Amino acid sequence: MKRILYIIGISLTVLFLCLFLAMRIWCGQAIKENISIAKAQYGGTAEDALIAYLSDATHSPKDRTNLAIWTLGQIRSEKALPVLRGLFKDDPNGVTCKYNHRTVLCQYEIHKAIVSIEHGWLAAKEKNVFGSWARLNK
Repeated sequence: MKRILYIIGISLTVLFLCLFLAMRIWCGQAIKENISIAKAQYGGTAEDALIAYLSDATHSPKDRTNLAIWTLGQIRSEKALPVLRGLFKDDPNGVTCKYNHRTVLCQYEIHKAIVSIEHGWLAAKEKNVFGSWARLNK
């Protein structure tokens, strides 16, 4: 019985690690794709291209939220903080944008991006490298 529990524990640990790695790979690919989309249209560094994409009102608010805001938060773009703060309307729960993502930028996503940039991964009190995609900001 003890051996079976040991095998189950090891199996669950391996499964968790595999899922974690798969998620990291998936997020990394999504970030790289978003950066390449923005760079193809605006050129320059990843930060500059994503900020330009976010500032361009010809893109839908949903695209600007999903592509630019999320990616800027993931790469922890200090340069984007003033732009994100200017778009933030003090609604960290996203009540004003609920079910309106086709017409307004998601306040919850803006809040998450600001917190990610200011405090690090998962709102940690100190910045850390674990979970950071800042290396993609080239």
